[in-house]
Amino acid sequence: MADKTQNETTLSQSDAAEYLRSLGVGLADESRSWTVPVGNKHVEIRPGSDLTVETTVDERSRMLGDDLTSVTIELRWKESDESVEGGD
Repeated sequence: MADKTQNETTLSQSDAAEYLRSLGVGLADESRSWTVPVGNKHVEIRPGSDLTVETTVDERSRMLGDDLTSVTIELRWKESDESVEGGD
């Protein structure tokens, strides 16, 4: 199965930090599935016990316009149980 749920939104720096904190709290609770809010949906997944974490910082200087910086954090694991997706 290959499903992809994606959302892009603009948040203040403090709201983005709170969103990341809430993701961390959910991931830290190893006794249950992890519910990840994506836009107006909530995706329920079950991470494996060992995760591969890849962090990338991309800094681009533009000749015209503002410089752009992005941070990408990717978590990967082998599925132990089938993921469950539910809408909210």
